[in-house]
Amino acid sequence: MVFVVAGALAAACDLSPPAATVQGASVSRSQLDAVLSEISQNPYAQCALALQGVNLPATLSGAGDYTVSSALGSFELSTLVLEKLVDTDLARRGHPVTASDTSAARADLVSQLTAASGGGSPCPNGVDGQALVDRLPATFLSDQVGFLASQERLAVTLGHVDISPGALMAYYRSHPAQFQELCLSDIAVQSQAQAQSIHDAIASRSATFAAEAQQNSIDTQTAPAGGQIPCVPSSQVVNSVILGAIAGLSPGQISVPVFEQNASASGGGVWFVLQLDGKPDIPFSQAAPQIRQQLLSAQNTTVAAEFSRLAKAAHVDVDPRYGTWTASEGIQPPKTPPAADLLSRSADQSTSASSASAAG
Repeated sequence: MVFVVAGALAAACDLSPPAATVQGASVSRSQLDAVLSEISQNPYAQCALALQGVNLPATLSGAGDYTVSSALGSFELSTLVLEKLVDTDLARRGHPVTASDTSAARADLVSQLTAASGGGSPCPNGVDGQALVDRLPATFLSDQVGFLASQERLAVTLGHVDISPGALMAYYRSHPAQFQELCLSDIAVQSQAQAQSIHDAIASRSATFAAEAQQNSIDTQTAPAGGQIPCVPSSQVVNSVILGAIAGLSPGQISVPVFEQNASASGGGVWFVLQLDGKPDIPFSQAAPQIRQQLLSAQNTTVAAEFSRLAKAAHVDVDPRYGTWTASEGIQPPKTPPAADLLSRSADQSTSASSASAAG
């Protein structure tokens, strides 16, 4: 089963019938078609969903031109239905999404689509963050921002969460260790003797760390820059060897040689000399989206329970071509008729031939 995706003309003047009606509010066919077209054809949209932990159906395209799989159609229509349910619930509670909520959600989406420090983006051309958002199709982006704003407003409403600028600043000041970066440089060699020799040369100031890294380090990613490793949030550094080596160091000091098993590309061990370059604070402007997400994500269980409650109580009418609504699983694709109910090609041709003979 496949869904035909209509062109942009229908979306420009939305007079299309509803794909689903939710508590009296409609999700139009053209609205659904526009998002389906963008998801199925745009790898940046697909990657954005993956970065948010969304598991898309294995097959996105349908069998014919301008079609998508019924699984993708059902998935996206379920999402749009849930968004309508949440917006209706917020209106009933007297806490509709505001322009400020939408603006904040757009910034939060950029944060969600930013790869973790030190990790590459799986998206085309390695883009993430604002660069990825800038490449997202317009309808898809609007839908993503709108639903995120609704979810965040629901979390604030249900959990009585204060995410005002003052509250975020208070959290930032009371949790300084969470908003500090760790900046290191490394020199990697294959023997303890060489590591000790390099350590002693740097400690005696007969050589600089940068020069030793450029001349001797087998870490090809950091050696050209004098061993410098990009700074990362301290909370992301969990390697016990590294943490033990730099414990008690002040900026500019070096560690004794330490051994890391399986650190080389071939699986062998490597000896490291590390230098603590600094522990700068992450500016509040950069930390604020992270704090917002941390406070809001604490309400994930509550929000999920509300989603379930809304789905069970909802009255949803679905155009049969898109399937049927179930409270537990959302839109279920229409079922393919049993083979016994379908004419075979040979039977169809035989029937056509008989009709032609009779007509003659």
